[in-house]
Amino acid sequence: MSTGRMTRRTFLGTAGVASAATALPIVPSFSGLLSQAAAADTQTNLNKLVDMRFGMFNHFSLGTFTNQEWAEPHQSPALFAPPSVNCAQWADAAVAAKMSYGILTTKHHDGFALWPSAYGTQNVANSSYKHDVVRTYCDAFRAKGLKVGFYYSIWDRTFGVEAWESRHKVTGLEITDAIKPDHMTFILGQMRELLTNYGTIDMFMTDGYAWQMGQQAVSYQRIRSLVKELQPECVMIDIGGLSEPFLSDAIFFEEPLGINAPSGNTYAGMQGQTISNGWFWHPSTPTEGLMRKDAVLSHLADLEPKYTSFILNCPPNRNGLLDTNIVNRLAEVGAAWSPNTSRPPLPAQPLRAEYPLTPVNAYATAFHTGEGPLNAIDGLSDVRYETCWSTWSLPLPQSITIDLGGVWSNVSTLEYLPKQWNRTNSTDGDITSYTIHTSTDGVTFTQVAAGTWTGDRTLKLAEWPARNVGFVRIRVSAATGGYANISGVRIGGRTAKPALVSTTLPGNGTVYRLVARHSGKVADVESARTANGTNVDQWPWLNQANQKWTFTSTGDGYYKIKGVGSGKLLEVAGLSREDGGNVGIWADARVPQQHWAVTPTGDGHYFLINRYSGLSLSVDEGSTADGANIEQQPYASQGRQQWQIIPS
Repeated sequence: MSTGRMTRRTFLGTAGVASAATALPIVPSFSGLLSQAAAADTQTNLNKLVDMRFGMFNHFSLGTFTNQEWAEPHQSPALFAPPSVNCAQWADAAVAAKMSYGILTTKHHDGFALWPSAYGTQNVANSSYKHDVVRTYCDAFRAKGLKVGFYYSIWDRTFGVEAWESRHKVTGLEITDAIKPDHMTFILGQMRELLTNYGTIDMFMTDGYAWQMGQQAVSYQRIRSLVKELQPECVMIDIGGLSEPFLSDAIFFEEPLGINAPSGNTYAGMQGQTISNGWFWHPSTPTEGLMRKDAVLSHLADLEPKYTSFILNCPPNRNGLLDTNIVNRLAEVGAAWSPNTSRPPLPAQPLRAEYPLTPVNAYATAFHTGEGPLNAIDGLSDVRYETCWSTWSLPLPQSITIDLGGVWSNVSTLEYLPKQWNRTNSTDGDITSYTIHTSTDGVTFTQVAAGTWTGDRTLKLAEWPARNVGFVRIRVSAATGGYANISGVRIGGRTAKPALVSTTLPGNGTVYRLVARHSGKVADVESARTANGTNVDQWPWLNQANQKWTFTSTGDGYYKIKGVGSGKLLEVAGLSREDGGNVGIWADARVPQQHWAVTPTGDGHYFLINRYSGLSLSVDEGSTADGANIEQQPYASQGRQQWQIIPS
């Protein structure tokens, strides 16, 4: 990627319990009864999860046939060629081990689906084995009295649902992928197939999400809503490298990465390990030394009092069978182990934002370089690298304001995840004293909660009476180490699902001009041209069509900004995330660099943040000259980055 005036590239391919907040008084209401019921349902489902105690993970896909843990994308589905698939044998082995459930990798990162999906061609229908493995699996495991769960990788390297850091070589062009609406259609369509066609699904596990893309790229609001709509009792689990629940109901501890349930854990959890030398089968698997029986028993003894189910991966081979050494080892474990029925019930789990919203923007009074406010809402897990809003070296108090992309009803809950990793392994930066304010217009804010939290890195929650909310501000007055960190925030409703009440701007075709605060000049399509790639610069207001714009809601909190004269959209060219990335006009291609969050500054102006880059619409170098280039820059509360949006 480069800065300046760039050529736009084309998308290729197919489309412990957290400390309670000391909140303001809450008047008892019917919603309180609903809250208790929702909490009881969640608690019941998590009780069921931890009481299953021991289960089987089955990684079976293209990697089985290519001797790869991560199969390469774009491989022929014909490579998947078992002569048969005997899921009944897998289930028998699970029963012999006294397991209670199984989870099948329905689709791994390479994108090959084990069911005949209507979305894309990378699935069993186009393989050498034409049968629905997911159907066979569900039938076989349920026939043995086992519960069934699905693993689904949101990250799909064939379809192009990719992290922005990933790069390919395609027809000689280096490209950087971005999530676009077609990708969401694909993800949600495949999830709907899995969650409607195969009966009751007890667990739904996502991967390649919190550590690859996060909720700004792939809306957690839409993912969670679909799962809970189709399978209300399903427990959601995300493989995100955390030891605190965040984008899930229960935690997954991925042991091969060194992530284990900590001593004294009281969160409902699942810890995964593989019995062999990889998650997928390899030619050495039939004869290698497996995880010893005593090691499996030791895991079960360690995890049971931690309310963490042990899920042991047992990879089927290229004949669709578990190898004899795996079957025998599982039988040895089952002969030696029985559940500890004297374990106390799962403690009450933390209350959660059961109906989350996906923010579109965030700004702060201050932040440390490289640790800006958008990091607090990106939904990326803060593990082995830092992605957080931080005020390190800056004095408190400071505040961060979160834009929900419209005014929503029934907003009542905020979850706060402190930074989970840093080089010194300290808890410095944990917020210990705060107030929370909400607003419907981004201008007038009302305090709704205040309290203290313990600086111990655990998930925190604040709750207030449900109300209409468009903006949430957290004011930090004290934190460990004298500065604040936020790795993640989750905002939404706990007792009722929020509904969109209004948007920032009317979507009725109102025509506007965009006036730069520092210069008083307007965003203008250069020379009134209409070709793709025409530059946008600033010019004195002449009441011309090339200086006029309409705003159309995307339906998820962002806007398309269309030039009246050209009929084309304001876009950052070249999939750029660079400071100085050029802004021009292009035909609507349903891509995120054409979407903008529109957030009021509180004094009659707005800043416009590009959905793809997280950078703001700005005038180059703050120039006041006619024809000065309009580009994107990191938002720093400067006049050249603030705009009046005036009806014309």
